[in-house]
Amino acid sequence: MEKEKPSGRVPLGEPLAGDLADFCTAHYGAPEREIIRAAVRSFIDSQLDTEPELRKRYDAAKKARLGGGQPKVVKLGSTGE
Repeated sequence: MEKEKPSGRVPLGEPLAGDLADFCTAHYGAPEREIIRAAVRSFIDSQLDTEPELRKRYDAAKKARLGGGQPKVVKLGSTGE
């Protein structure tokens, strides 16, 4: 069974949603999406750098999500019929 992809917007709840809005305003009107992307990337990288077992599980999950890391081969041309 295929895992569902994240739907997009995550309800942050207060006070975090308000803090994000205030930060975006203070950061020259930066889009929430860009701030969230930078924060998530920073968090993931930090956690993976400090927890080797988490890194192994993450790498395995990513490889599985990407199809096991094997390129998909599609044969083109004659089917021999």
